Amino acid sequence: MEPPKHINVLISESKQTASAAYLEAVPIPSCSADALATSRATAYALRPCTPLNMAHGRQEFALVGYSEYLERRPLKFVDPIPASRICSACGIIPRITYTLLCGHTFCEPCYGSCVTTSECVCPLDGDVCDRDDVTRKEYPAEQLLRRQVYCWNQANGCGAILSASQIAEHIRHDCQHHLTRCPACSATVLSHGMCAHLKSRCTELVHHAAPGAEPRTDNNEQTHFMAFEKKMEERVRELDTKLGQMSLEIATHSDRLVELCHNNNMLKETLTQQLGNFSAQTHDRLNENKAEMKALVAHERTIEKQVRELGAKLAQLSLETSSTSEKLIEIFHNNNHLKQALTRQVGQGQDCSSAEINAIYGENIESLMTAVTSVLASVSRDQGTHHWVLKGYAALKQMALKDGWSRRMSEKVYLRRYHISWGIHFKKRGDSLYLALSIQLHKGRQDDFLDWPFRNQLKLSIIHPETRQERHICAKPESSEANRSSYWKPTESSNTPIRFL
Repeated sequence: MEPPKHINVLISESKQTASAAYLEAVPIPSCSADALATSRATAYALRPCTPLNMAHGRQEFALVGYSEYLERRPLKFVDPIPASRICSACGIIPRITYTLLCGHTFCEPCYGSCVTTSECVCPLDGDVCDRDDVTRKEYPAEQLLRRQVYCWNQANGCGAILSASQIAEHIRHDCQHHLTRCPACSATVLSHGMCAHLKSRCTELVHHAAPGAEPRTDNNEQTHFMAFEKKMEERVRELDTKLGQMSLEIATHSDRLVELCHNNNMLKETLTQQLGNFSAQTHDRLNENKAEMKALVAHERTIEKQVRELGAKLAQLSLETSSTSEKLIEIFHNNNHLKQALTRQVGQGQDCSSAEINAIYGENIESLMTAVTSVLASVSRDQGTHHWVLKGYAALKQMALKDGWSRRMSEKVYLRRYHISWGIHFKKRGDSLYLALSIQLHKGRQDDFLDWPFRNQLKLSIIHPETRQERHICAKPESSEANRSSYWKPTESSNTPIRFL
């Protein structure tokens, strides 16, 4: 028979005490039965171990790992707690325990302080054991939370006994024994009697500890903590309400912002489209204006060229007319000399008769007039049109509006051999302004060879400087007006102007 390797004996001295002796057997080498009989007897050395950490009447412990609300908050249990559930070092009741071979139990933080690389050293008695010999145990939370505990306000007069899981609900809603300090006298008073205490001028309802109740050292802190927790809960509810209102306002503003963004995008698209259309229209209009400007510039250059050509022709015709007039004067002068010579010859008794002289003279005069008429006709053939560019038209209108009338005459020109100048007249009648045209005959070099009175038809063409629109006016002196002195051959420098429109 093989002897046992270890012998563990637990000897209780008495049922009333919590102390015990722990005997540990010394290992015996394995051997046969014969060897065992002949060998020396191996004595078992017994030594006492450290006493177990029992409750010794203590019933108030802090819980760790059982409830979030009860975490590390002291509870006073009605029934004793087994020593195997209590940390031998810090005195809490952990949910997870570590028991060493020496019998001491530790919580997880305290056990972590005992562990080295491969072994564990008890901080109470210095015993060393392997980590594999440590017993780990996790207790169900419901088992401990079903135990009966006293109310935290037991010292304040509350006699409630309930399960540990119900203590939080009791403190929040049912317990009426919360203490607070009077702001006037600093005495400890139950919260629900504070108003009556103040009304009694701090003489009534002063709290005194219940007989036989253990005073709580942390009562004031607990009271302040509960008040703080209550205020925090109220503040959280207020914040939740405000957050709900803010969420609603944010949602409303968000919808409004989305609507504004949508309207902004629509407005942007509309403006972009209108701007594009306006840009295209403006571009087309600019192109049209450029084309019109080019046409106007070209037309202006053409008119300037025509005016220069007409000016050159008029200057040439004026020179030719002046030369022709001098030649006619010379011919008439020679004719007068011839007539005087013939008269002298007749008076001296020559044989030529007066009839013959007159016939010869008439033939010479007739041939001379025919030649002169032909020359004048050839000279004045292209003088039927005159271009007059009126400058200061706007100023002329302003003068008429201010003074009631205004007039502007052109320079003197030869037109169909008549020496003529044009005139434009403005006359104000009420709020209207009327326009009239006139001509004025001046004494000229060819008046002796023209038909009088003046009966030629006049055609006036008015051209707008910007739109280039033309308006034609035809006028001819009537028979009743033919006898006017203004239409006859000028005897002075100029006749009176004639208005016909």
